[in-house]
Amino acid sequence: MAKAKGKELLKQIEALEELNKRLEHDRYGQFGPNAKQWEALNSPAHETLFAGPNQCGKTELMRYKAAMHLTGLYPKGYKGHKFTKPIVAAIGGETSQTTRDHLVNPVLGPPDARGTGFIPADCLNLKTGIAKLSTAGVMGAIDYFLVKHHTDGEHDGWSKCYVFTYAKGWERLQGYTLDWIGIDEEPPGDVYNELKARTNFTMGYIDITMSPLKGDTELYVSFEENSGGTQNLINYTIDDATHLSPEQDQFIRNRWKGHPQEEARLYGRPCRGTGAIYPYPDEMLAVDPMPIPKHWPQVIGLDFPHGVGVFAAAKLAHDPESDILYLVSELKDENKELAIYAGRLKAMGGGEIPVAWPHDGNRMHTDGSTMASRYRDFGCQLMRDSAHYVSPDGSRSFAVMNIIEDLSSRMADGRFRVFKNCTAFLKEKRLYRHKDGKVAPRQDDHVIDATHKAVMMLRHARPPGAVNRPAKKLRGQTYEFFAH
Repeated sequence: MAKAKGKELLKQIEALEELNKRLEHDRYGQFGPNAKQWEALNSPAHETLFAGPNQCGKTELMRYKAAMHLTGLYPKGYKGHKFTKPIVAAIGGETSQTTRDHLVNPVLGPPDARGTGFIPADCLNLKTGIAKLSTAGVMGAIDYFLVKHHTDGEHDGWSKCYVFTYAKGWERLQGYTLDWIGIDEEPPGDVYNELKARTNFTMGYIDITMSPLKGDTELYVSFEENSGGTQNLINYTIDDATHLSPEQDQFIRNRWKGHPQEEARLYGRPCRGTGAIYPYPDEMLAVDPMPIPKHWPQVIGLDFPHGVGVFAAAKLAHDPESDILYLVSELKDENKELAIYAGRLKAMGGGEIPVAWPHDGNRMHTDGSTMASRYRDFGCQLMRDSAHYVSPDGSRSFAVMNIIEDLSSRMADGRFRVFKNCTAFLKEKRLYRHKDGKVAPRQDDHVIDATHKAVMMLRHARPPGAVNRPAKKLRGQTYEFFAH
């Protein structure tokens, strides 16, 4: 009797040890995505770019997503695309070594412990389902591996996953038809286009996880400009990495604060090169929108086209107590009639507060009108003179570098803030460059130009409705009368 109980107890202990062993190696089951990682998992787009800091969870998400699609064992709460049959997939990175160390081994488990990675051992054929590369190269490099796939929990075949690198040997995927591709770190544009072509027939899916250290590349800008359709850009920041301990979080922030790569290393946005004009992270500037006190002086700056082109407006509000200048709203549109722009400008407040405008708005048209006078005819409160600085000697200056120095100084010491819904300004700021000591030509900087005009004429800002009142002083500043 005692002997039988002893055997039963031994079986229970062995079963418990086996369970603990499985739990210990159940990386897939133990992975708990945070809110931003869930957003990337559930992305409905056929191409998703998850751009974030190093070692904060972006590659871990790629491993999880690879295991998810290859096994068909989708987690509870998952709302993205589900493959309902075994798939042909590919995962890869820049080199054979980084692909092995950052993707293959974490997904399969290391060579001496296959089945301890994100894909459970019972979903792998450890004897014949992992094919090594036949050519000489990095030790332990994999050609492809097979994964048991499930639909609604039932085994229905084997998924096949190729392993590639885009620095060397990615061409071998030419001719393959793939359902899903997982890419860790940014590939060159031509490589990405070739990989994308592998999913044409299947209308398949591509996921990229990367830190955008190469700046505003063609690939990143493509996702930024087209996000919301077949492409989806998700920026993953240090603030989203809630799994970090307070000590890790602070260590990473301190390490990269003020570094030229701060944008990419902490906030998953492209690094600025030496040509950046406003090298300040969005987090230094962006604030939640708030009600503007009625007594705060306000001004709108314009950048208008002569005929077809881009129209932009930027509305600033100035807190006279703290000397903080807020960009509170923006407009940006193109190829519309002047009457439409004027109407939108008035809706923005251009009929109640002063409007600064560029000096070429004085150019005379054949009918005797100017661009500035045409906006005035629609009831917009354009100032008497075009935007300019006044030098200490009383002369006028239109030099853009003066305004850049002024605004840059405000950004650096916290006296310029941007409402978070002014996304066009933040995007332009990131791309705004200089070349050979001058502002680079042919940039998409229309909202920035409008902001510059407003800052140049900040001395004439007034509270709404005060445009046609007599001049008065408000906390030491003079707001002049605007005659038309």
